[in-house]
Amino acid sequence: MTAVESELRSIGELARASGLTVSALRFYDRSGVLAPARVDPVTGYRWYTEEQVGPARLVAGLRRVGMPLAGIAEALRNRHRPAEVHRLLDAHLRRLEDGLADARRELSRIRSLIDPEETIVTTRLVLSRTDLAAAVDAVRFAVGADPDLPVLSGVLLEVEPDGVRLVATDRHRLAVARVGGTVDGPPVSALLPVAAVDELRALLDLDGADSAEVVVATDRVTVTVAGRPLTAVPLPYDFPDYRRLLRAQLGDVPAYRIPFDGAALRAALTADGVPVCHRAHEGVEHEVVALGLDGRGELRLVDPNGAGDAGDVAGGADALRVAVNREYLLDALGSGDGQLVLELDGPIAPLAVRRPDDAHAFSVLMPVRL
Repeated sequence: MTAVESELRSIGELARASGLTVSALRFYDRSGVLAPARVDPVTGYRWYTEEQVGPARLVAGLRRVGMPLAGIAEALRNRHRPAEVHRLLDAHLRRLEDGLADARRELSRIRSLIDPEETIVTTRLVLSRTDLAAAVDAVRFAVGADPDLPVLSGVLLEVEPDGVRLVATDRHRLAVARVGGTVDGPPVSALLPVAAVDELRALLDLDGADSAEVVVATDRVTVTVAGRPLTAVPLPYDFPDYRRLLRAQLGDVPAYRIPFDGAALRAALTADGVPVCHRAHEGVEHEVVALGLDGRGELRLVDPNGAGDAGDVAGGADALRVAVNREYLLDALGSGDGQLVLELDGPIAPLAVRRPDDAHAFSVLMPVRL
C-alpha cells in the first residue's frame, strides 16, 4: 500500500461506513454518481476519501427509499443547497404516494372482479364548488373526440386521500388538475363521459352552495350542488397509464424550466401577423408556432420557418426552438393570467405548462417536428 492509499478508505471500508454494498459502490462509480478519489492503475482497486463518507451515506439513504438514479445524482450535486434537495425529496414522496394510491385502486378493481357483489366501493368527497369548476375548465379542452378511441372521450376522476385528480387526453395533449377536499372512503377512480362532464360544469355554476358533494360508487358517480344531484354512469374502459408520460412533470428535473408571463404570450399568439407554419395531421391542417429564447433567456415566439426571433429582442433564439400547435398552446394557457412556467427536456420532448405555485395542475403538449 502506498502512502497516499494509507490515507484513503478502501471500497470495503466505505461500504461498511455508508451502508452501501461494494457492488453498489462500483455501480455508482460507473454511473458517474460517486466516483472514487483514486483508482489503482494496475489492479483497478477503488479508494475513497474521508469526505466521501457523507455523500455515500446520502446515496444509501436515497437508494433505500427508491429514488431514481437521476434524482440521486441531482441530490448529490446539490447537497450543499438544502432547498433544492428538499424539493427533490418532496417530488419523490409525491411519486411514492401516487404509486400507493394506484395500487389501492387496482387492488379494489381486482377485488370487484373476483367478487363484484361484495365489493361495492363507495367514496364520498366534499369539494369547493369553484375549485372543482376551475379543475374541469383546466382539463376539458384535452378530451378526445376520435370515435375509434372511446377510452379518451371522457375525464378521469382519481380520488386520492385528500382530494381528487382530473385527467384528460386526446393523445396530442394531456391536462391534469387537482382539487383538495374531504374524503371519506378508499381511493377509487371513474371515467366520466364528456357529456356528463359538460352537465357537471353547468351544475357547478349554480349559486347557493360553496361546496359540491361527490359520491363515487362502482357503477355511478353522483354530484350534488345546492341540493341538485347529477348522476353519471362511468365509461367501461381502463384509462391509459398517463403517468408514464408524466415522470418529468411528477418530479424529475427538466432540462429547461422557463418562467413566462401568460398574458403576454397569449397576446403574442393572438396578434396579427404571428409567424406560423402549417402542418397536416390525419387530413386536417393546423397552425404551428415555435417557442424559443431571446438574448436574455426569456421565452419568445420565433419563426417556425427558421428566420429568427419574432420578438423585438434578437439573439439566443437558436438555443431552444420547439414547435407546437397554436390552438393547443392557447388551450393550455387557459385564461393566460399571471406567471406560468414552461418545462421540457428538448425540442422533440413533451412540454408542460404549469403554474409555479401548483405542482398538481398542468398541461402537457406533444411537440411538432419542423
